[in-house]
Amino acid sequence: MSSIARNRSVAVDAAKRIAIIIAMFAAAGAIGYGVIAIGSGRSAQTLGIGVFITVILAVASAVLLELPVVRFVRFAFISTFFFKADINLFKVNELEDPSGLNISLSVVLAVVLIAYDHFAGREVGKGISRAFAYSAAFLLLIASASVLYAGGEALGVFSLVSLVSSFIIALAIASHFGDRERLIDLVVGIGVGIGFTGITAIAQYTVEFPTSLPALGTGTEDELLGTQSQLLSRVPAFLRTPTEMAWVVSSLLPIVLAPLLCRVKTLLSWQRILLIASIAAGSAAVILSLARGSWVGIVVASIIVTVTSWFVLSFNERRQFILSVGLGSILLVIVLLPFAGRIYERISSDDQGSALIRVPLMENAIRMIEANPLVGVGLSGYRTYMTKYDETGMFVSEAFPNPVHNVFAHITSEIGIPGGLVFVLLILICLYECFKLGFDHDILVAAIAIGLAAGFVAFIISAMKEPGSLGSVRPPLRTLFLMFGVVFALRALAVRSRTRGVAQ
Repeated sequence: MSSIARNRSVAVDAAKRIAIIIAMFAAAGAIGYGVIAIGSGRSAQTLGIGVFITVILAVASAVLLELPVVRFVRFAFISTFFFKADINLFKVNELEDPSGLNISLSVVLAVVLIAYDHFAGREVGKGISRAFAYSAAFLLLIASASVLYAGGEALGVFSLVSLVSSFIIALAIASHFGDRERLIDLVVGIGVGIGFTGITAIAQYTVEFPTSLPALGTGTEDELLGTQSQLLSRVPAFLRTPTEMAWVVSSLLPIVLAPLLCRVKTLLSWQRILLIASIAAGSAAVILSLARGSWVGIVVASIIVTVTSWFVLSFNERRQFILSVGLGSILLVIVLLPFAGRIYERISSDDQGSALIRVPLMENAIRMIEANPLVGVGLSGYRTYMTKYDETGMFVSEAFPNPVHNVFAHITSEIGIPGGLVFVLLILICLYECFKLGFDHDILVAAIAIGLAAGFVAFIISAMKEPGSLGSVRPPLRTLFLMFGVVFALRALAVRSRTRGVAQ
């Protein structure tokens, strides 16, 4: 019997080796096909498909070989929020994003993590509150109604699919990162991403490299032209535009800052050094973006984290806290000193009408909302209908053919007032959860909750002056759903900590 079992084991091992060889050949073929196709009009898309196939086959092969790849997948998933990791199939146009059926590496890896948790016996989505779950379901229902009301156009359907995928990302984060080790991995991963973005931004500013990789997120010619990047020497890193890069970094940086200021003892020395370096690099990136809204956001968020952390610490820790904040502030000033001229020039120079143009844009959005108060003009339908409702004196939709520069007005005009209110409600629910978790006895949970709350404030400040459709797959909106997921990963950890009596 043992001989039969041994033979069967050998046969299984042989099958696994054959599977991995076949998978690697298939992956090599996919990449080779993508490389050969370079030079044609759809080369980036072909190469992107090859990369996606490679990732899927590599993960499947690793599972067959029983390799411990979950942590690798975890960090790979986090990294996808810091570069363009998607492609659009069946494109309708080049203006919207998604402009077709969006296939995202973030979503692929999110599904892998959800599947792993399911087969590992973890309850998927356990930490998500009923209020958030019901509100999210209602928002999806409203968004679906808006697409149907607009005639079920392809762009609307593709955007609805992307909205569902954003919620899948939030679900994966809430489910997979709900324990201490994984949550620390998440914070470290975000720190690495911010540091990478900062280093890339500095390289783009100093040596103008890398700047010609739009398929990976350095920005297309139209994107950079629309943000005056070349005129003002603004840099986007791999987050599409300078404004979006600053928006993302200013929203996530407080999550990295808070565990340091709250003196979370479970962080190792090398992790602390890495997070400090990432804060310095990320701050430089935000400065080099010349995005004044994000400057305000990151300052306000930093003040919130600093003041709130003071109340979390014990009396003895507060002395060291003052010293740490003082030294950190000096270090940050030293890092940012070379960019003082850029800061002054941006604050004092003429904005060439970028602020004034927002007034007629808002007037047009309000008319769209008044005419379609219940379901809006349809998900991703703003550009299609903006000229129809334009009664501004300058006919702003022709002079500046872009959506209103306010995420909340943009979303409300597309899916109606009920949908806009539910979207705001999702953010308020998460802020309420952060407020509760900020008093948790587990200092790791409390620190990240403080950072998240400050991050939401920074996000809202930038959102008040930038466009963003609910079905968008651009970096800022995907970052918001990442933050949604982290809130409920924290909630799940807090429940486990209270159950097990973990205090540190």
